[in-house]
Amino acid sequence: MEGTDEYYRKTAEETAEMLKVYYNDNEGWELVKKTPKDIIIEYKHSTCPGFNGYLYRGQSEYNCPKETLFEYVDPLPEPSPRLRWDKAMKKIEVIRRIDENLRINHTATNSAAMGLISPRDFVDAVLKIKGEKIISTNGISIICPECPPKDKYVRGWNYHCGLMCIENSERPQQTKLMTFIQPDIRGMLPRSLVDSAIPGSMVDFFNNLRACLKADGKLID
Repeated sequence: MEGTDEYYRKTAEETAEMLKVYYNDNEGWELVKKTPKDIIIEYKHSTCPGFNGYLYRGQSEYNCPKETLFEYVDPLPEPSPRLRWDKAMKKIEVIRRIDENLRINHTATNSAAMGLISPRDFVDAVLKIKGEKIISTNGISIICPECPPKDKYVRGWNYHCGLMCIENSERPQQTKLMTFIQPDIRGMLPRSLVDSAIPGSMVDFFNNLRACLKADGKLID
């Protein structure tokens, strides 16, 4: 039943299965941005029912263990590091912690595209999965009675999304970070404005993360 812990778990587990599909999918991606620091942003049409937007895939590599990298990208409130470096994020709070790996997150974003996109908020079921070579978060928006829409934000909706910290088999101290997002930010906005803003914000995500890891002495030479 919607709103129960069992429902949130099932929904998050289904999302984790979809992210595995995205991870193994090598067909039909179009390159939208590539930087000299090997940040790669690609996209393709989303297959999620009712969503006419894009699925975006971003990736880059960092010279640090996957556990360290995951600590920095896991969307958790302070004292976790995410809010220190992710300039797009205004607030992260845990509405409900179902167990050590499954939680309900409420996140709020800052305005974007030079103020043309006003702040949004999202309520997501987030499942952490730790494997031998990959640590991931797997998230999808849900309706949560404990966190109704707020007047100061436009309530957005995340279709299957998440990130993966993938250990390099040949160099265990090097980790590839892959992100998958397909947000419906809603509101009365031209689709072209949203599609033009997302790739740049993804590049900023990877660059700001690298700068923070370097400043904190977490990158291995």
